[in-house]
Formats: sequence, structure tokens, C-alpha cells
Amino acid sequence: MKRAVILSYNATSKSAKYLTSHLDGRMITQREPIAPDECIINWGGGYFSARDWSREWLNHPHKIINAVEKLKAFQLFAGADVPHPAWTFHISIARQWLENGNVVLARQTSSGMMGQGISLLNPNCREVPSAEFYSKHVNHTLEYRVHVFKGILLNLGMKVQLRPGANMMVRNADERDWDFTHVTDAPFPVIQAGIAAVQALGLDFGAADVGYRSSDGKAFVFEVNSAPGTGHYTITKFADVFKRYLRSL
Repeated sequence: MKRAVILSYNATSKSAKYLTSHLDGRMITQREPIAPDECIINWGGGYFSARDWSREWLNHPHKIINAVEKLKAFQLFAGADVPHPAWTFHISIARQWLENGNVVLARQTSSGMMGQGISLLNPNCREVPSAEFYSKHVNHTLEYRVHVFKGILLNLGMKVQLRPGANMMVRNADERDWDFTHVTDAPFPVIQAGIAAVQALGLDFGAADVGYRSSDGKAFVFEVNSAPGTGHYTITKFADVFKRYLRSL
């Protein structure tokens, strides 16, 4: 059995600390010597050099970059036929979307988290700001988080509104208007899209945020998280599946 080394993007991550304890491993936040009998479980660390490190990885840093960079993720989704919001570099196309009655997200950065760098443009908007890229809002009814390990569904969460007046267009859990609750089922297109999205990015595990539009039964992947915020139930699921994987090596 390989020993777990948890490479965390954040030294204070509660999830990374839980994994370290549950797996009887050790946590690192930068490049350190890795023994032959150790396997690196990368919890969100995209900006690390992998040179001279053990070949045993769960989520290589180069694959995590695919998830961190939203444009790269959308391009990989397109190549793998994973449903996702329409997007463009061109301000003229964004204006056309608005003229056609669509809500548009102007994204100032392709690597923002928790809604960072997003300007919401309504159809009556006259001034369209310059942005790194634009995406068309999909008018989703529900939003799910699909946790995946090695192509297998691990757990499901659904965003729930915590208070009246919450932003329905960008459901940002960091603003305390929304949070995830554990659910036991989701529409099949949501599960299918979530699993396909994690695989399209080359990740061993991840959590895909997927919008579901009930009017036509379509799902859209917004992003994949490589160190998702997790409740106790979900992080225990991850820890258990990691332990089984380590025993198989």
C-alpha cells in the first residue's frame, strides 16, 4: 500500500488536513522529496513543478491547470462534446447576444474563482465592457455539484438559496447567499455531463458545477473544482475512495 502525501494549494485547508489525518499521511504545500512508496494526492495545487517527483499522482498539476483556466476548460469541453455555456472573445458577438435578449457574463479573467471578475450584463445594457472573454447565461433552474473519482460518481450536491434576494444569475456560495446540500439523485444529463467534464480535463478526481435547465432538460458545465469545498459527508467519501486506491497500488 502506498502512503498518502497530500499536496495542498492552501496550508490551512480543512479538507486537506482531514485527508491527511484519515489516510495517515503527510501534507505538503511545496516541492519536497517524495519516497518511492508514496503517492501524491494533489488537492488543488496547479502551480507546482512536477520534475523529480514520484510518478504516482492523483491529479497532476498540469491537469489541474486545465480546470483553473476557464478558457482552456471550455476548449477541452468543446473537444469532448461536454455541454457548456457558449462563449466568445468578440465584443461584437456579446452585443449581438444582448440584442437578442440574452444575459451575458463579461469575464475579466479566465482563472477567477467564486465569481471573481464577472460582470453581469442584462439585455438592456448599452455599455459593454472589454473583457478577456464573454459567455452567454444559460438560464438554468438548478445547479448541482457532481463529485467524481476515476470516472465514477462519488457524491452529489445541489445549491440551495440561503436567504431572500440572493443573486439568481450567479449563484456564488462565497457570498453566503447560496450553499450546497447533499442530494441522492440528479437528472441524468447533469450526472453524465459532470463525469464527462472531469474526464475531459484529464483529472483523476474533481467536482463539476453543472447547471440544469428544466425547460428543455439540458445541462451545462460551468467549471470543475480540483479542491472543492466539501462537507463532512463528501470529504469522507473522498478519503475512503483514496484509501481504497492506495491499497490497490
